[in-house]
Amino acid sequence: MSTEDLTLDLLTYHAFPRLASALRSRSDVIIRKWETAVRSMLPAADELTLQQLQNSLPTILQEIVDVFESNKPRETRELIEGSRNHGSTRFHESYSIKELIIEYQLLRRIIMEQISEHLNEALDTRSTVALNMAIDTALQSGVVTFTEDLQQQIKAAAEIQSRYLSFLSHDVRNHLNRATLHLQLLAAKLAQAPEYSESVEDIHSVNRAILHTISGMDRILQAEQLRQGSVEPHIQPVDLNFVLRDAAKQLYPEAKSKGLELDVDVPEEAQTESDEGLLTLILHNLLSNAIKYSSMGKIKIIARSRPEGEEGEWVVSISDQGPGIAPENFKYLFDAFRRGDTYGTPGVGLGLSIASHATKLLGGMLEVESKVDDGSTFRLVLPQR
Repeated sequence: MSTEDLTLDLLTYHAFPRLASALRSRSDVIIRKWETAVRSMLPAADELTLQQLQNSLPTILQEIVDVFESNKPRETRELIEGSRNHGSTRFHESYSIKELIIEYQLLRRIIMEQISEHLNEALDTRSTVALNMAIDTALQSGVVTFTEDLQQQIKAAAEIQSRYLSFLSHDVRNHLNRATLHLQLLAAKLAQAPEYSESVEDIHSVNRAILHTISGMDRILQAEQLRQGSVEPHIQPVDLNFVLRDAAKQLYPEAKSKGLELDVDVPEEAQTESDEGLLTLILHNLLSNAIKYSSMGKIKIIARSRPEGEEGEWVVSISDQGPGIAPENFKYLFDAFRRGDTYGTPGVGLGLSIASHATKLLGGMLEVESKVDDGSTFRLVLPQR
C-alpha cells in the first residue's frame, strides 16, 4: 500500500520512536494548552466547538504517534483520513478556513515546545522535518476537505439559483408578456372613448413598468448564461460600422429623452471577425450605461483599427460626460450586482458584468478610464483572428 504522495517518504517509511514516546507522554498537556490557546486566539469559539476540539485532538495526536512508531504507509494514510474528517467537522461547525489554519498553527507550536521540553534537548534536523511533515499532512488534509465541502455548498447554491432563474425565464416572464399584451388591447379599446384618456395613460405607465421588469429579468438570465459558460461564440465576418450605428440607432430614443447627443465615428470599411450577437450585447450594455449615468452633453462612439504590431485588431471606445467613477469602485466595477455611486439611477448592477463576460468569450479586453466629474471611457479591444 502507498500514500500516493512521494513527498511523504520520510514520514511514511521511517520510524521515529523517540518522537512517538515524547508525544505520547505529553499528549494530555498538549490538549490542555491547545484548548487554552484556542480560547485566546478564537474567542468566538463556543463551548460546543471547544468540546469537539477536545474530542478530535486526541485522535489526531494518536494518529501522529502511530505514524512515528511505524515505517509502513497505512498509518500515514490513517492520519490523512482522520484529518479529512476533522476538516469536514470544522466546516459544519461554521468555522472559517482561516480559523482552521490557526488551530493547526497553535498545535504545531505547542507540540514543538512540549517534545523539546520532554527530550530536554533541541530536535535534530531529521526529527524536526518529520514532525513538521506530520502536522503539515494533517493541516493540508483538513484544509482540502474543508475546501471541498465549501465547493459543494457553493455548487448546491448555484444549482438552486439556476432553477430559480429557469423559473423566471419560463414562467414569470411568459406571464408578464401575456399581461402586457392584454394591457395593450385594453388601452386600444379605451382610447376610443375620450372620457377614459387618463385611464389609458395609467395603463401605458403600468405597461412600461412591466416591460422594464422584463428587461431586468433578461439581464439576469443573460448574466447567468454567460457565467455558466453555456454560450458558445460563433465567429464570422461582421460589419462593424453597421453594428455600431445600429446599436446607436436602437438606443437613440433613450438618449434623446435625456437631451443627450450620440456621435458615431466609425470608418465605412470597418470589418472584423467576431460573434455579432455577443458584440451587440457588449455595445448595448456599455452604451446603455453611458446614457443612464449621463445627464448632459455628448456620448461618443468611436472605432479605430490598431496599428501593425499592437495587441488587438479594432478598438471601440464609448465615452460619456457623466459623473465618472471613483477610484475605490474600480476593483469591483465588473462584478455582478455590485454598484458604486448610482446617482439615483435604477438598476441591479449587471450591465458591466455581462459586457465583461461576453468580452472574455470573444477573446477581447475591456478597459476603462475615468475621472470623477469628468466622465468615463470604456474601450473594447477586439482580438485579431
